[in-house]
Amino acid sequence: MRRLILALALCLPASLAGAQGGGLQPHNLYSSTRDRADLVTMRRLIACGIQVAAEDSNFYEGLASGFYVVISDPLPSRAAAEAQLARAQNCGVTGQVRMVRRKIAPH
Repeated sequence: MRRLILALALCLPASLAGAQGGGLQPHNLYSSTRDRADLVTMRRLIACGIQVAAEDSNFYEGLASGFYVVISDPLPSRAAAEAQLARAQNCGVTGQVRMVRRKIAPH
């Protein structure tokens, strides 16, 4: 899973990876895959009380396109995102904080 997250991070232009303004909000990215959504990770996080969705990365500004991602809802601050990551680690799931904005409304 770490390799998949790293692959997504490497596909992201540096200008977006470091962006902090422009309406971008902290989300936690827990996995990214090309073929299909990582439902195992999603179910594990939900069982731990962490709200996530498995979605197309094309729905987000700030993520490389062409992936299925397991991503958190927007969090109020980077500190809140890091606290959620710590909770996820206790459930055996790693991730990273990403500053993104949803560009396509949820269904």
